[in-house]
Amino acid sequence: YQRLGWQPRCKPTILESGRIVLPLYSDTYSFSLMALSDDGGQSWYASKPLMGFGNIQPAVLERNDGTLVTYMRENGITDKIRVAESADGGKTWGPVGEMDMPNPGSGLDAVRLANGHWVLIHNDQTSGRNSLAVSLSEDEGKTWPHVRHLEQQPQGSFHYPAIIQGQDGTIHAIYSYFVEGGKSMKHAAFNEDWIKAGDGK
Repeated sequence: YQRLGWQPRCKPTILESGRIVLPLYSDTYSFSLMALSDDGGQSWYASKPLMGFGNIQPAVLERNDGTLVTYMRENGITDKIRVAESADGGKTWGPVGEMDMPNPGSGLDAVRLANGHWVLIHNDQTSGRNSLAVSLSEDEGKTWPHVRHLEQQPQGSFHYPAIIQGQDGTIHAIYSYFVEGGKSMKHAAFNEDWIKAGDGK
């Protein structure tokens, strides 16, 4: 019953250097690593593993100074989003810690916008997946002052999100949409101002 092998979930990140960083994880061992390519995907090698009991399904962003930050699903006991940093383009990673944001053991994703701001899409409670939020950071992940919910219902499950930004600046998110009436996928399109307006606007 073990799910063997390395699995991708979030999209690859192309660094300013041109290196491709493909986030991978193992359900069997419950930790992550990165597949790296310096020749446009012709050949690949593995980073050192990100060891931290229960950190899987990483999403990677690059700061202006070249530091990489990865946000990971909590698959352990902290009930918070897991985080780690790399100073060498993803080859090695520092200790796996946790953010001051809840995570109920569910997938997340992140994107760096064209203006340098970061957006994180995630389930923002410690249990259940009936609340799905987008959070905005204007200081490369140091703080996340703006939060708005895509879904917030007593019943239902909204999970496994993916997020990108289009060439016109529109932010696109897709996620599983499980409600009493059936199961489907939902696509949401919005911009940074929509996030900043907050819930109920």
